[in-house]
Amino acid sequence: MKKRHGKISIFTLCIVSILTIILMTIVLSVRVQAKAPYYEEKLSASERTARAFSTIKNAVDSLHIPIDRINDPNQTGLIGLQFSPLTIERGDITVKLTATNPNIAAMVVHLLKRAQINAGDTVAVYLTGSTPALNTAAIIALETVGAIPIIIASIGSSMWGANYPELTILDIERILWGNDIISSRTAFASIGGHDETGRGFSPEGRTLIDSCLVRNGIPLLKVNDINDAIDKYVDVYTTDQNIHAFISISEQPSGVSGFDHPPGIIFSNRIKEGPGLIPYFSRNGIPVIHLTQIHQLAMEYGLPIAPVPLPGVGEGKLYHEYRNSVVLAVIFLLLLCVVLFFMLRYDLDALLRRRGI
Repeated sequence: MKKRHGKISIFTLCIVSILTIILMTIVLSVRVQAKAPYYEEKLSASERTARAFSTIKNAVDSLHIPIDRINDPNQTGLIGLQFSPLTIERGDITVKLTATNPNIAAMVVHLLKRAQINAGDTVAVYLTGSTPALNTAAIIALETVGAIPIIIASIGSSMWGANYPELTILDIERILWGNDIISSRTAFASIGGHDETGRGFSPEGRTLIDSCLVRNGIPLLKVNDINDAIDKYVDVYTTDQNIHAFISISEQPSGVSGFDHPPGIIFSNRIKEGPGLIPYFSRNGIPVIHLTQIHQLAMEYGLPIAPVPLPGVGEGKLYHEYRNSVVLAVIFLLLLCVVLFFMLRYDLDALLRRRGI
C-alpha cells in the first residue's frame, strides 16, 4: 500500500465521516442497565420494610382484625377503618394504598441522600397516625442510612389510617421494635386532633388514646393550642441536639408542619416566613423532607399508584438506570483511531483507483 502524500482526499474524508456517524449512532442507541446510586441501601431498606409490613399483617391476624378486601385489595393489614373513635378527619385511600409498596423506603433513602444525611446525623421526625405504612418505611430508611431519628407522633388518624383502637401507630412501633425490625422509639406523643389538643375526638376516643400511651410507655406532650404545640416540639427536637434534617410525615400538609409546602425535599433557607415546623427548620438552615401527598412523589420517582398486586422489592427506576455503554464507546473509539491511522498514512483513494474500484 502506497503511503499518502499531500492533502487528504475528499473520498477518504467521506469514508471517515460516514464511519464516525455509524459508530456514534450505535453507541447512542445501545443502552445497558446499571445499578442506581445507593442501590444496596435502597434494596436493604425496602427488604426490611417488606419484613415490617409482614410483621404488621401477622399482628392484625393475631388480633383477629378483619381485613376489608375491597379497600385493602393486597390484604396488607395496613389499611385501617373508615370510621373509628380514633378517626379525626377525612382521608384519601389512594394515598394509603400507594404507601403500602415497600419500595417507598427506597425513595426515602434517595431523598435522604439528596439531603446529604449520613450515618450519625440526627433527624427530627414528625409523624401521624394517618400514614402507618409511610411512617414505617421512613423510619427504616433513616435507620438504614445510619441516621438517628427523634420522633414525635401524633396519634390521631384520618380515615383508613392506623385507627384500630388496639393497633395504633404506637402499637405498630412497639411490635416492630419488639421483633428487632426497628431500633427507634417515639420520644413523645401528642393526642392529635384539631390543634393537636384532642379537639374533635369523642370522650371514648380520648380514653382510648390514654390507654394506648400507657400500654406503650410513651409520654404525652400536653399542649394548649397549635402554636404551643410547635414551640414544645421544637424544644424536644433541639434540646442538646444538633439537627441535620427535619422529616414531616403526613397524608397532607397540616398546621403543625406548615401549609402550602410542596412534597419532597425543601432545601435549607428556601422558606423564610410562616408558621409551622417546616418554615422553622428551613429558615434555620436545616433541610426538610416533606413526605406528604405521597402519590405525587411516587409518580415522580416511578412508583405505581395504589398498585394491585404489589410490585416486587427492587423493581423500578430507583434501583436501576439505563446508560450508554462505556465499554462499547471505548471499543468503537479504538476502532476509529485504527481506521484513521491507516487512512491518514496511506492514500486509500489512490489504492482503490489503482485496483479499478
